Amino acid sequence: MRDMSRMRVRVVNRSALLLCMVLVFSFFLPPQLLQWQPDTITSGQWWRLFTGHLVHLNVNHLLLNLAGVLILALLFPRFLPVGRLLWITLLMAAAISLGLLSLRPDLASYRGFSGCIHGLAAILAMRELKTDRWLSITLLAALSVKLVLEGFELAGSQTTALIGGPVIWEAHALGFASGLLIAGAGFIRRRTPKQSSLE
Repeated sequence: MRDMSRMRVRVVNRSALLLCMVLVFSFFLPPQLLQWQPDTITSGQWWRLFTGHLVHLNVNHLLLNLAGVLILALLFPRFLPVGRLLWITLLMAAAISLGLLSLRPDLASYRGFSGCIHGLAAILAMRELKTDRWLSITLLAALSVKLVLEGFELAGSQTTALIGGPVIWEAHALGFASGLLIAGAGFIRRRTPKQSSLE
């Protein structure tokens, strides 16, 4: 049983570290070709719906999001398997990007993984409600308060100075909402021993 536990921890660590490696690698790619940018998206560069979340404004921006991923991995040691993490991230990225096109027509460009981090936090917290209720409720409540403060521009000024650009709270809210919807739809389920043996 201990060996199985260790194997799961390794898988968890691998998926979180792999995500961090992708974000670091993407930082060195030309951001102008990958960032979320409405005029280029509507002209056919659809990949920006996804790649805009992988590039960042500066090193501080990248480090903040790497820290966010690692904190989630520490809070929720099971995290998500690599395959599931991939499709969930793609789904959330598309939801955030399309939401921004609708809600923020004035926004010229967007970069960053923070919206997806809010979504991942919502998914992991919802998944663990039965096993770690207080952690899950505390995290969901804290994120909700954070979003309200950002929406009323009562938070985020220090972050803006640090990352060299405004905090797009709508991206955070869209990510959080998409995470709740994914979890609520039953796409994320706790593994039972029977399910684990089949995977």
